[in-house]
Amino acid sequence: MSSYDVICERIHAGHAPRWCARWERATACVACVVEMIDRPDVSAVRKRAALVCVARAEAVRELLYCEETRGVNFTCSLLRMLSCCVELTLLDQAVEVMVQMTLDKPQFLDFILDNIHSQLSGGGRLNGFMFLGKLMDCHPALSQTLISSHLCVLECVCAGLLVSDEEVKVAVCYVLFRIWSSMSAVHMLPNTLRHKMCVLLLHTLSNTQTTALTINCLGVLKQMLQYSDVVCVLMSVGECVEEQLLDQQPLPLIIKKLLLSAQDSVQLVSIRCVCAVLIYSPARFSTSFIQADLPEFLFESVCSSSDMMMWWIFRCLLLMSEDPLFFSQCHSVYGIESLVRSLKETLGKANTEVQKQGLELLIAILDRQPAGVCLFPTGSEFSAVADVIIKGVASSCLQVSIHAMRAAAFLLRPHHQCRPVQWSEVRRVVESVLCKCSDHPSERAEGLLLHTLACFDAACRLAEVYVCECSMNDSVCSASQQQDTLETLCVYLLHCCDSTFIPTVTRACERLSSPQLLQVFLSILCRQFSLCPDHMTSFSRKLVSSGFIRLTLENKAQLCSENRKASLNLICCEFLIKLCMCVFAHLHNVTTELQDHVECVLQECLASLCCSVSDWCCVLLDSSESIRNTQYCIIYLLYASLLHGHMLLCDAEVFSSVLQFISVQDVSDVSVPSPVQCCVVYLLSVTHQSCSHLDTSDVRSISKALSCSPLLFSFSSVHPSILSFIFCYPELWERLGVSVLSGCLSAGSGAEDGETRSPLLQLLCDHPAALLSMLVVLCEADAAVAHRAEVVLRCFVWSSDSNSSCDVSHQMKSALLNLLQKLTHTDFRVCVLLDVLSVLQSNTTAQSEMNNAEFKLLYHVSNLVAKVNSSDSELLLSVINCLYCFLSVCPSHCTDRVVSLLLGNIRLMEVLENVFSRSSSSSSSSLQCCSLLLLATLISLQHTLSAQVYRNITVDLHKIVRQLAFRKRHTDTLLLMCRMRLLQVWLDVDMCSLVCVCQSAAPVRSVDDALYPLCYSGAQMLMTALCGLMLQKQDVMMSSTVNCLRSLIGFLLRRDTVIAQHMVCQPWTRFLLFSLLSCGGNITLHPAVLTLITLLVCVGGDVSEWKTEVQSVCEEVETQGVTQINDNSLNTLRLLLTQCCALAPPDDLNMRMENLLESLQHQQPCDSSPPQHMLCVDGVCVLLSDFTVNTQQTASSSVL
Repeated sequence: MSSYDVICERIHAGHAPRWCARWERATACVACVVEMIDRPDVSAVRKRAALVCVARAEAVRELLYCEETRGVNFTCSLLRMLSCCVELTLLDQAVEVMVQMTLDKPQFLDFILDNIHSQLSGGGRLNGFMFLGKLMDCHPALSQTLISSHLCVLECVCAGLLVSDEEVKVAVCYVLFRIWSSMSAVHMLPNTLRHKMCVLLLHTLSNTQTTALTINCLGVLKQMLQYSDVVCVLMSVGECVEEQLLDQQPLPLIIKKLLLSAQDSVQLVSIRCVCAVLIYSPARFSTSFIQADLPEFLFESVCSSSDMMMWWIFRCLLLMSEDPLFFSQCHSVYGIESLVRSLKETLGKANTEVQKQGLELLIAILDRQPAGVCLFPTGSEFSAVADVIIKGVASSCLQVSIHAMRAAAFLLRPHHQCRPVQWSEVRRVVESVLCKCSDHPSERAEGLLLHTLACFDAACRLAEVYVCECSMNDSVCSASQQQDTLETLCVYLLHCCDSTFIPTVTRACERLSSPQLLQVFLSILCRQFSLCPDHMTSFSRKLVSSGFIRLTLENKAQLCSENRKASLNLICCEFLIKLCMCVFAHLHNVTTELQDHVECVLQECLASLCCSVSDWCCVLLDSSESIRNTQYCIIYLLYASLLHGHMLLCDAEVFSSVLQFISVQDVSDVSVPSPVQCCVVYLLSVTHQSCSHLDTSDVRSISKALSCSPLLFSFSSVHPSILSFIFCYPELWERLGVSVLSGCLSAGSGAEDGETRSPLLQLLCDHPAALLSMLVVLCEADAAVAHRAEVVLRCFVWSSDSNSSCDVSHQMKSALLNLLQKLTHTDFRVCVLLDVLSVLQSNTTAQSEMNNAEFKLLYHVSNLVAKVNSSDSELLLSVINCLYCFLSVCPSHCTDRVVSLLLGNIRLMEVLENVFSRSSSSSSSSLQCCSLLLLATLISLQHTLSAQVYRNITVDLHKIVRQLAFRKRHTDTLLLMCRMRLLQVWLDVDMCSLVCVCQSAAPVRSVDDALYPLCYSGAQMLMTALCGLMLQKQDVMMSSTVNCLRSLIGFLLRRDTVIAQHMVCQPWTRFLLFSLLSCGGNITLHPAVLTLITLLVCVGGDVSEWKTEVQSVCEEVETQGVTQINDNSLNTLRLLLTQCCALAPPDDLNMRMENLLESLQHQQPCDSSPPQHMLCVDGVCVLLSDFTVNTQQTASSSVL
């Protein structure tokens, strides 16, 4: 077209050349173009070509604008074409030219609008509305121009909606869309015209037949709904009589009709329009849409394949769910299944926005659903929604996961549970939430942690509700499996709280204290006390020891001071009360008075206690009466925390503050409640070791305060530290010791309980002064308490050594003397007192002086023998044991006096003889042991001191030997050793003691005469028995046996050297050594084995005979090294090597032994004397030196 000239040959000759313009490669005559438009004889094709030239050639338009008249005429021609032209392509080209002209010369716009108004007022044409729409596309400000200066045009536009031609209505709607797209133009619209547009639009939508008109109307409606006042107009159309003249429906019904169409685009825009209405006021407008049953359709359409559609459906339903009518008409019940199914599909896609919107809708339904209507009546429905939530939690998008966690928290509400409750599904939901939280560290997802805690709290709350129901109504949990599952879930929740949330939240609070996080977390901890009461003892102790009292108090002080965060303050107080009450309730034998007072004080004062822990010292020093309960509250908190090893304040601060608190109360003459006093004493007792010793005034204040409550220690158990504290200060234990111990013994099951007995035993060991108070309790308390004191004292006597100082020991002995003088021998307490005296005496050093009280005690105990019935084995054991202790540890200058006293007691000698004469079955093993040891000591000391004997004891020597030889497997080890001890002493005095007379037949053979009263067979039997006992390889048994064997060999050497050498050289002796040395290690270098080899070498007088055994010892020493050998073995080894070297051994062995002796010289010499202290074994006091190898005696025996 551009290659041809645009001229009209018929008329072009009359036009001046100035109207011609070059256009591309052709010539265009503007005058021809103007005249051609109106000529009917010019074809539409040529007209269109001319218009194309005008539209594209700027030079042509410039010539056209030169004469205004020609331009106006040309415009009028084009406008006339709008009303009469039927050629669409020509019409479109004419519109394009006019639009271009308005762009070039805006002054044409008003002229065109005036002409358009004329056309539209005359009946209107589709082309006019379309042209107006294109003008508005090209001129954004035209909307304001129409309203400001051409409002009549808009009136005509509105009238166009009343015509029957829907194509015209489509064009009209487009014009309206352009107007409502301009915010400034909308604000300029008169209210009447605005209202009229709303009415006409709804009328048009109510009667539309074509999709194009529907879409355009919805477009206009969508733009209108951006303005709240217009929304109100649209929702109220039809209420006026004038409006009812038009055939239109309310907007909700119109939308419902549109939603029923099969076109997705119409449905989508319709839903968006509903959302646009509801977003302004859901409570005001949602009722109309709900009554129109829109939720039903939306739930049916929720599984759409379009993500956009699903998002807007979710959004629309979410807005309507704010109206209670949504739930009262059961739309949520009918639609929940479709929603769950849609969410399941949506979560498998990649559009996270749709997922979040769907989960928001689920959250709203779960949150707002009335409790009386169950959404999930069956387990399968509950499992389905649980699966969706678990899938959402596992999403890779953190925001989707958080939305799913929120939904989980609402799902776990009690009224959403079916019957029976699906506890396994509940656990699955909790596990998925915990798994997601563990995958995202709290440092990067604080919000995730908060929502995780909220979900977990909901699970705990759900379990708590059903636990309470089960406790009140057994029928709720009639099925045992249901109950078991609930209990399992409760234990699981406690485990998660312990292993996951406590460390996680603690770390989070260390970085930054979050009130929301802390509030939910403390709520979870509070619920654990209801869920798992059986596990709360250990759990509470763990919380306290981990510092949760401090954590709660510090956050409470930081966040809740000055009446801030009231809800957080409330939950902090609730947690602290439950924690402290659990701690106090599980104290051993805690009183009801203590629990009630603690709970009352905590409930009254915790809410107002918002100061930091570091400020507590100042609070305790305040003497104001108004804060007295607050001070008690602080003391209880300190007590509960310190009781399980966590210090809120350092020991020095606690001790000084509490001590000054006591002093202030003393000065103010205030009576401190007994429960508070118990805690005060405990705090002082635990923390006093880190401070200096209390002065007299402080002790007096404490004593006065505690003495004001005589029942303070009567009905509750006393902590061991309190006992230790009281008995550290004489003024305290003198006034309180008896009452404290009586309270301990009267509490609970008494001394038979190990938990009660062990602290008392430790107290008696650490503080001998407590023994005095315990003796007073034994003698002055009632029968039950006295019996428990007896049990404790007996355990102390049998299992412990007293480490009392000399002064305390003398005090106790004086007290014992007074008590024994008051009691008769038939009183059960006499045995206990004697046993205590035995322990005290056994720990008295032999170098100490015996005072007057001790001699009186010895005399009193000795006289008891005459009063004791021979059948009373228990009292006899205590008496003889006590006498043996006196005799064993008495000073050397007092020994003759003690021995004379005992030997002069004829009844004592009769009792000892009676014990030996009775069979082992009728006499206790302990009594026999004690009698044997006493007799052996008397024989030894009488022989040494040549003391006078008034009555001797007849003993069957051969019976004792036979018992050692044939009954050792059926006899206690201690009894065997005591018998060997008696034989050892008897052999050392050549069996010629005046104290003990042997029952033995007259000797028949000369060999028996030499060994009388032992005789040859008895010596041989004893030798064999001792060898057999050595083979048992028990440490003390070997020492006792070699001591007796040494005394036997010495006895034989003194009586007949030939017999002695003959017995020593028997094969069993070499077999004994072979058996012992074959064990190697500690057995080879045992002092007893080394002593035995020394004896054999010395008796034989030649090392060669025992060369193999000596070499075995040397090899073992070289293998171990002298530095690894204990002191006793070193002393015995040194004696062995010295004796062997003195007997001219073979050269190689001699050199070897000399090298060993030289290496022994580099070792620091140790004391070779046997230990002199006593031990209590099975109720028998034993002098340890009697059963230890004496290297000094070994050295002297080698000379024999």
